[in-house]
Amino acid sequence: MVKRSPLFLGLIRPARVLGLPMFYAVIWMVGSVMAFVWVQSFWTLIFTVLSYPALWIAAEWDPHFFDVVTVVSKKTRRTKNRDQWGADSYEP
Repeated sequence: MVKRSPLFLGLIRPARVLGLPMFYAVIWMVGSVMAFVWVQSFWTLIFTVLSYPALWIAAEWDPHFFDVVTVVSKKTRRTKNRDQWGADSYEP
């Protein structure tokens, strides 16, 4: 079995902002700002504080989850009846 060097592990690790991978951090920041603009209340700070640990746990579970979802949604072909139902439907 090949031993992984610290240099290799450091190079494949995703970039982090405030302990979150970049894409998670962008989702957290944009979601918090949009919630504040929509609600126009400082109660959204509670939402921001509570959503950070949830995203941190999700990032520890799989830091590339949103990247995988993005690639799958781009590469998966549309079904033939998408125009009829307004979404992908695999059964009539």
